[in-house]
Amino acid sequence: MTTPKPGWEVEDVEFKVVLFLPRDAASVPISRQVLDGCLETLGVTADTRTDIALALTEACANVVLHAGAADEYEVMALASDDRCVIEVVNTGNGAAMMPPPTDPVPLTAEHGRGLKIIDAVTDNMRLTGNGMTTVHFEKALEWVPGAPGEHLSHGGQ
Repeated sequence: MTTPKPGWEVEDVEFKVVLFLPRDAASVPISRQVLDGCLETLGVTADTRTDIALALTEACANVVLHAGAADEYEVMALASDDRCVIEVVNTGNGAAMMPPPTDPVPLTAEHGRGLKIIDAVTDNMRLTGNGMTTVHFEKALEWVPGAPGEHLSHGGQ
């Protein structure tokens, strides 16, 4: 282990990505690929990245579907303390997303599964709104052996 230089001790390392995107279906795979590339570089396992990509796709698709035509949205992802926290914010004045239904979604339904999917593959999914709608979810990060993100987030230990 390398001895840190005085004044170079690092605590609470965070990796943060923020995207401001147009409400357009083409933006959904872009947000997913940007975040997946960052998480892969940090050394997050493929299974964990797949769950995050699925949840992010559903959250972004909800914004594209429910936001007004001229609106944009924001994707914020923060990796810290072996967790990834993601918020997808409808920054416009479009219709608010509905909370996930408590009853099972019929097999033939064309809509209504997105928030249930997010809730199933992530932790602490919640919706908030105060003029904007935010989908918040978290996922515990699992690391591949020797992952640089794990090394950095644990202070080089």
